[in-house]
Amino acid sequence: MQISFKDSVVLVAGGTGGLGHAVSLAFLAESAKVIVTYRNAKEFEALKSEGAGQPGTLEGAQVDVTDETAVRKLVEGIVTKHGRLDVLVNSVGGYAGGIKLWELETKVLTGCWS
Repeated sequence: MQISFKDSVVLVAGGTGGLGHAVSLAFLAESAKVIVTYRNAKEFEALKSEGAGQPGTLEGAQVDVTDETAVRKLVEGIVTKHGRLDVLVNSVGGYAGGIKLWELETKVLTGCWS
């Protein structure tokens, strides 16, 4: 089975970090419309530069993904502009070795994104 992401509207939360950067480039290579959230403008500029030769399109949104209102506004804006949102990849967060995610306090999880 072959899956095509051509013209898909893709939101990559944390799209400029290590994993998110690679995921974003992969979707761009598949001709997707990729929107990434980012916190560091230099990382977004690096992604734009590296993805410039890809057939997909890239947009960025400097959003705090722990702010539910900001995230809701971002998604509503994507749907308004593109008419849909086909794929969501959540690559936001840090690694807290040895602790099960479901055993962490929300405060600890929020600290991973600070």
